[in-house]
Amino acid sequence: MKSTTFGAVMLSAIVGAGAASAASNHVSNFESGEDGWEGPQGPGGSSFINPTGGLGGSAGYQTQFNNFGITFSNDTNPAFLGDYTAHDEVTISLDLKIDQIGTFLPVARPFVVELRDYDSAQGGYPWTSVWYEFGWFGQDAWSDFQEFSVTIDDTSSTTLPAGWGGFGAEDPMTFEPILPAGVTFADVLSGVDEIAITTLEPGFFFSFDDYDVTLDNISIAVPTPGAISCLAAGAGVLGLRRRRNC
Repeated sequence: MKSTTFGAVMLSAIVGAGAASAASNHVSNFESGEDGWEGPQGPGGSSFINPTGGLGGSAGYQTQFNNFGITFSNDTNPAFLGDYTAHDEVTISLDLKIDQIGTFLPVARPFVVELRDYDSAQGGYPWTSVWYEFGWFGQDAWSDFQEFSVTIDDTSSTTLPAGWGGFGAEDPMTFEPILPAGVTFADVLSGVDEIAITTLEPGFFFSFDDYDVTLDNISIAVPTPGAISCLAAGAGVLGLRRRRNC
């Protein structure tokens, strides 16, 4: 595991009835650069910040590429890396816009968020990972950005939660990707070396296609322990029979 932890992040208050709990939230909005994210580059095309291509005409990270699939990854920004199990809950979200997938005809492809741990890799695999599929989408799915998110509500789980898959070994009967023997969901979360947004879902093979896809507002949010604030005493709380102590 790389020596990284969740970095300094922006504090935001989510106010509810009677109390407010805070969450640490880091957002890559690409207004000031890639923020550690790298899209595909090479003979098939390029990835770049489009200053007006993001949500609402803001900046977005766009790729125009021809390949079996596309992957946006980040292995340098500590806000997205490190020990997820240090937090009870983690939410990952992003805004996605698809202008093209396909060469001669439109096709749908899966969009997956993958959390990779290089230290637990074995059997010739490049990494061990856990991954979640948001769904299969094509260029005709919607005309503008759509938001997708997934919440890990138990980072200490030793089994894969519903909707999550594992990578790093192969089931000898079904040949589907699985976690290696002795490696749990929590083990991978305890040492995330890289996060990826990819169409290359483990266990699938894809044809060469043209991609024109933009990501924006890739975020990670975790609850801040003990960050419970009380409403100030006043006319609005005079009717309370019990006094809350902060």
